[in-house]
Amino acid sequence: MLPLEIEQRKELIRREIEKTGAELLDIGFRRSGSRGILTVIVDKSGGISLDECARISHVLSALFDEFEKGSSEGGAGPDSFIRGAYYLEVNSPGLDRPLVGQRDFERAKEVVVRIHWKNESGVGLMTVGKILSCENGVIQLKSAQNGQAIGVPLNSVTKAVREIMFKR
Repeated sequence: MLPLEIEQRKELIRREIEKTGAELLDIGFRRSGSRGILTVIVDKSGGISLDECARISHVLSALFDEFEKGSSEGGAGPDSFIRGAYYLEVNSPGLDRPLVGQRDFERAKEVVVRIHWKNESGVGLMTVGKILSCENGVIQLKSAQNGQAIGVPLNSVTKAVREIMFKR
């Protein structure tokens, strides 16, 4: 659960991240010793680089400094945005993060994925293939096994992850 100070500003944080061309996937806060850790997970189509995470970190740091100034002027004290000292981490979602919604599949276009799903009869299936598109609730894949196109209804997916491939 996010502290109220962060929850109240989540949409503003989201908009600032979107101005950089990225998308806010998740935001979390936890305590570690005497400091807090504010973790922001961002991504964009084609993936996000370390340099882009650093740039977003600078944008958010400036935004949070503005929050602090506003808090001080309002008489609530300099620590009213996030009580006490904290670290800001801006991270990519990682390769092993499950794909869970249409936006995740759209972002993973041209990526090879492993999808577990159930057909109309409820039979569990597994398909590995490259995502061609995800539109109107259907994921179109090019099968890694035989190269054929397969349509998988998004609502039938039980688990989906990027297939991590190593080049020799």
